[in-house]
Amino acid sequence: MLATHQDAERRYGVIRTQVLAVAEELVKGDYPGLKLTTINEVVLKAAKGWEAHPNRRVNWEWAEVYPEIKFRYPKRFECAVWNGECLNALSFGRPTYSSGSLRLDFVEASPAKRENSVFNIIIVAMQTYADVLGANELRIMRPINDVVKSYYATYGFTYVAKGDYLFKRI
Repeated sequence: MLATHQDAERRYGVIRTQVLAVAEELVKGDYPGLKLTTINEVVLKAAKGWEAHPNRRVNWEWAEVYPEIKFRYPKRFECAVWNGECLNALSFGRPTYSSGSLRLDFVEASPAKRENSVFNIIIVAMQTYADVLGANELRIMRPINDVVKSYYATYGFTYVAKGDYLFKRI
């Protein structure tokens, strides 16, 4: 790993941690057991428990894929949503190359019963990170179906068929 890559990873790691702390404080009043963290070994181990759950809707293997994308994107957005000791959701995204937008590439809620409505928490964390980066748009990439697109639209996102994403100006 080049020194410049290590430096970027370190700098943005600090920013991610600070952003998640701010976002947690912004929404914690509505979610008393809430904790937001970056993705680490504890998170990946907890997510591994989702793999065989009968209610799981996606088949994205966090523990296998995350290390590679972590290395490729030091400016990445990542957020693990916890309720007490229970992992409620994971999300990963990255700024566009111009940093004008922050993409949400992967989001998965726990297939087990959750105490928190996780998407609004993740959006607060994304918007906080986008503000730090100077981005003026949030994007949700490749929504899995029309029901999900409609759900995201309730948060003010608009679908762009040509790029298969939703966006919202901030």
